[in-house]
Amino acid sequence: MNYWLHRISHIAELSYPLLDKGFLTIGFSDFTHNKFIDKVLEDDWNYFNGQFREMWGKVPRTRHNLWRFLKFNKGDVVIVPSWGTFFVCEIIDEKPLLISETYSDDLKTWGDKKVTTDGTYLISENGKAYDLGFARKVKILYKNISRAKFADAKLTSRMKIRQTNGSIDDLKKSIEKSIANYIENRPIHLHSIIVEKTANLVLDAIKTELNPDKFEKLVRTYFKTIGANEVTIPAKNERDKEGDADIVAVFENIKLIIYTQAKFQKGKINEWGTNQILDYKTNKESIDDGYNKIAWVITSADTFNDEAEKIATENEIQLIDGLEFSKMLLNAGINLLNTNL
Repeated sequence: MNYWLHRISHIAELSYPLLDKGFLTIGFSDFTHNKFIDKVLEDDWNYFNGQFREMWGKVPRTRHNLWRFLKFNKGDVVIVPSWGTFFVCEIIDEKPLLISETYSDDLKTWGDKKVTTDGTYLISENGKAYDLGFARKVKILYKNISRAKFADAKLTSRMKIRQTNGSIDDLKKSIEKSIANYIENRPIHLHSIIVEKTANLVLDAIKTELNPDKFEKLVRTYFKTIGANEVTIPAKNERDKEGDADIVAVFENIKLIIYTQAKFQKGKINEWGTNQILDYKTNKESIDDGYNKIAWVITSADTFNDEAEKIATENEIQLIDGLEFSKMLLNAGINLLNTNL
């Protein structure tokens, strides 16, 4: 399977309605006959050039666009740029079609103008032949994908080329990523990209530069940055204490308290911290003070074990691993990290 870029802005008033019907088109109507197609498929370059000399008296560079178009293979993917958008199509025919083979009784141009055929060309209402010579039968996989939202810099740049078509096999990853983003409705967003690319660097710095006390201070700083009115460390000899919380963050305006275990560890964290914060939260919920109370476990570790995940799911405890916490820090603002820990 190959990837191609192909423009259909030539005779746009008809080429786009034809695309909606599953036909990708190109001009060069002077060469509309089956022998021409057959010779190209036989790789007869001399015949191909000779036809241009005979019909046009010259051999233009633009002929390469026609050669490539006729040589598209079944299964190839074609990106079709439009105004601010693009289509993704798949070639489904075995060989190119003459333009007359795209005709149907309901074929109309933009503006609802009727199209007819004389058996060789498609004809406008005023009797003039449209300069479309050949077509490929395609399946439209995706249509009207926003360039701004879903095409990365490489694909966007390539869609600006002036020639009619060209190979874009080197952009396979960009194309597949753009399609995936479109399917998942995940527009390209610079902030998100920076967070994704930077989070691992932040986590690595946390693991190598901090210790348990400094990590706990970082968590407290995070809560203050996102608007906690009060961030405290519960006394270790707290009366009637059950379980344990390293940090208590109070958000007065929304009547919310977050009890947090902060675990500076590596690898996979076990369920001990999850059980501790669950017991602490359960004990505090008996106090009727009008606050909603939730429990978090924040760690520098990579993952939680299955038992911790199970306890958290059953008791609505938020488990935050090292990478996710790094993203939260970045989203809260880079100035947060400019603090003495």
